[in-house]
Amino acid sequence: MSDGDVYIRFEIAINNSGSESEGSTSMLQLSGKRFASDGVEEGLSFSICKKLVHLMQGKIWMIPNSQGFAESMGFVLRFQLQPSIAVAISESGEYLEHPHSNSLFKGLQVLLADADDLNRAVTRKLLERLGCNVSTVASGFECLGALGPTASFQVVLLDLQMPELDGYEIAVKIRKFRSRSWPLIIAMTASSDDDVWDKCLQIGINGVIHKPVVLKGISYELRRVLANKAV
Repeated sequence: MSDGDVYIRFEIAINNSGSESEGSTSMLQLSGKRFASDGVEEGLSFSICKKLVHLMQGKIWMIPNSQGFAESMGFVLRFQLQPSIAVAISESGEYLEHPHSNSLFKGLQVLLADADDLNRAVTRKLLERLGCNVSTVASGFECLGALGPTASFQVVLLDLQMPELDGYEIAVKIRKFRSRSWPLIIAMTASSDDDVWDKCLQIGINGVIHKPVVLKGISYELRRVLANKAV
């Protein structure tokens, strides 16, 4: 694409060995069911794959054979080519940071709070790819517990839609018992409401990342928030 990103299409064959009835135990158990006119009846494994692909802002589909059984799975993913985090291989075969690698996030202490296991795992991997040191919690109460007097977290990433104690309530408590400006707080939300950013500013949240979380979005907002802090 003109912006330097690339789209890659994958197709994974499903090996249905034996009879059609035995096909119900096909690879990844993606589908042993016949296709309806409006598409495949999704099994558990395919639903998990679908959620992962959608988190990566991709598209996924099943490809049937002439008998109506799943023959392969296709999906397209968008990859962001960013020289700032590129890795080079030296002549000796060792992995080296790109000469233009951004060291701004290296060693940044981040606390990630998200109740969804899959979202939390994906976001953690993205942060670690940027060089952050990441600790994770699955609830608002765990988040507050991790921010004790000796905690050294520089950035707290909060999902605003967590149950029991949501991101707004957590941010208010952090600002009440910690510095008004430290640690930096970045909210994560799937909401498209226009007033989210205004509400975040009022309670001391420094930035907002919209879901589904992608590497470019995290990198941009972290850089912006850290730059504003330095001013």
